[in-house]
Amino acid sequence: MDRITTVQLADRVKSLIGKSSHYALAKFLGLTRPTISNWYDRGVVMDDETAIKCAFAVGLDPESVLCWLQVERVEKKGNDNLSQFWRHIATQIAA
Repeated sequence: MDRITTVQLADRVKSLIGKSSHYALAKFLGLTRPTISNWYDRGVVMDDETAIKCAFAVGLDPESVLCWLQVERVEKKGNDNLSQFWRHIATQIAA
């Protein structure tokens, strides 16, 4: 699997349900609309439980998804060494 981000994963779920609104995605996932907006507008990374639910919904390997979201988290914190480590793990799991 290629790298996937929170927004890319959320967009895949939106495509699956055939809706483009934050509200529809929130309803499908059992979350609030502000939670979804935070992913798109503030760059908040999806939590692991939601990521697993989304991965299963769209047919992606949940372990790979979790690793790529961890890459996204550490990159947002600016930790280059740690992000390289997580990228390596994610690439190995996806292989």
